[in-house]
Amino acid sequence: MSSQYLDQIAHDKHVRIRPLNPAPFRTLAEEIEKLKDIIVWTESGKKGKQTGIQFRLGEDPWTSAVGRNNGRPDHQYNQLNPAFAGTMIEGLISQYQMFRTRLMWLSPMSCYSMHRDSSPRIHIPIVTNPGCYFAFLENPPHYMPPGYAYKVDTTAYHTAMNCSEEPRLHLVGCILD
Repeated sequence: MSSQYLDQIAHDKHVRIRPLNPAPFRTLAEEIEKLKDIIVWTESGKKGKQTGIQFRLGEDPWTSAVGRNNGRPDHQYNQLNPAFAGTMIEGLISQYQMFRTRLMWLSPMSCYSMHRDSSPRIHIPIVTNPGCYFAFLENPPHYMPPGYAYKVDTTAYHTAMNCSEEPRLHLVGCILD
């Protein structure tokens, strides 16, 4: 994606997605590949799968943060899953002060329901393509190209769509506004 596009969304006051800093998506993909035999994924029906990188104290590190949080405050999911200690992912959690961080696969030809979250999110695309979009009620869909971390105002109604035939993977963490 062109730097002109990134510049445009960075300065458009109506856009709820802001590129922040370059993010080493290839290195993240390599780290995940090295951990593939120990990562425990939770299936989200036909929509994809998730795994927890941070968890709530006293709960399972892999499943605590996946799916809906059942009314629990997101900031309580602040314990690092030991499998990710010493990784670049741990560094990104620290850099962006994220909590309830997950890896989220979105299956081909699938879409989440329209919803809103209790806090903004950092999205770091790791595996994606131009057929994957993030959409808000009042804005046209946006493709988030890999290579950047994005601050996304997910407190507004939104959805994610994968209109392609390939799966999409994002590192997603909650942040304070």
